[in-house]
Amino acid sequence: MSEGLIEEPSRRIRYLVDLVDREATQLSGVRSRLLGDHCEVDEARAKSLLSDDLGIDRLESFGAKFSRMQDTVMDKLAPVVLRLVGELPAAAADNLDRLERLGLVDAADDWLAMRRIRNRLVHEYIKDAADLALVLKRACHFSKQMQADYGRVREYVLNRVDWGDQL
Repeated sequence: MSEGLIEEPSRRIRYLVDLVDREATQLSGVRSRLLGDHCEVDEARAKSLLSDDLGIDRLESFGAKFSRMQDTVMDKLAPVVLRLVGELPAAAADNLDRLERLGLVDAADDWLAMRRIRNRLVHEYIKDAADLALVLKRACHFSKQMQADYGRVREYVLNRVDWGDQL
């Protein structure tokens, strides 16, 4: 019975790592299709996206994938990582502070800003092209930061969990 209890956390971590790996790949792909290889978005580019069905679809997809990865890392993976190091998870902001102290995220405050951007992308239809350009530029930079931070979390987890023959 105790063997199953020991095995369960590593299965949960493996599942979350696999999930975020897929989310990171999908986010990177849609970011590239939406914005190209850079995060420069001006009002004209935003206006063009808003006037085209394909642009709107890519905006929706980017917002959904940005949101999904941010939610998974912040709300699901962070608490599991904290348990891995022997800490009890708390509120999301506190968990992020702990991850920052462990050197796994650059800035906890940026993750809270990502949450605000996520809310704008997912819950609002931004019609003003200038506003959309600013939000997209921030979201693009944040998506790259999110992926870099996740890379550190992933490496940390992979080096600390005995995977047995799960890998």
